[in-house]
Amino acid sequence: MEVRDKLFEIYGDLTPVELPNWLSPTIEDKKSCIKSYVWKTDRLRRIRLCELHISGKFIAESLVIYPDFQYEAPIFGTEYVKCGSVKYFGTIDFHPLKGGNNYQEKYIIPYLGDQQDRIKNKSKIYDLDTYFSKKLWIKSDQQDFYGEYIDKLDLYLTRYKECIKKCEQDHTAHIFQKGYDHHLSYTDPAYGIIKSYYTKEFARKYINNFLFDLA
Repeated sequence: MEVRDKLFEIYGDLTPVELPNWLSPTIEDKKSCIKSYVWKTDRLRRIRLCELHISGKFIAESLVIYPDFQYEAPIFGTEYVKCGSVKYFGTIDFHPLKGGNNYQEKYIIPYLGDQQDRIKNKSKIYDLDTYFSKKLWIKSDQQDFYGEYIDKLDLYLTRYKECIKKCEQDHTAHIFQKGYDHHLSYTDPAYGIIKSYYTKEFARKYINNFLFDLA
């Protein structure tokens, strides 16, 4: 799983954060495996990674990075999904906590201004009208493009690190982070996949209490 390797390459000072008592770092049986990680570092309160592998059918890596509550910087999010050998999907974004041009000009354009505007304004998987920037990198294909995805992830992660160094404080930022988690917890496609191979109760708990723990 190269997302984890890339994360440690760019952020070399990550401190592990203990998982909740009900969640083991690895949950595995003959058909499926979920690996869950959380770290923190300077100015970043939560760096959450999920690796999900359904044997022969589905592989997903999902990384979300949250700034400390006092900072108004975007939330970093990325995901790469392989559905068998027939469909591949990837996204990377600086998820804006606020709308409006002022926020875009402060936290999106200075770091991603040279990147192409997103090629889609509608998605069957995500609600792109809420918490997604115009610089969202999104791609789906019938051919595996993981190498291209990792190269783009390197660029976005590196620039996000620069963004965090210069972000400003805002005592209301935690409210917007909670709004992000609440919204994504009900639109993230992981629920259907996890529910299919585990239980409905575990799927909802994993999403609401781990993937988006402020939901």
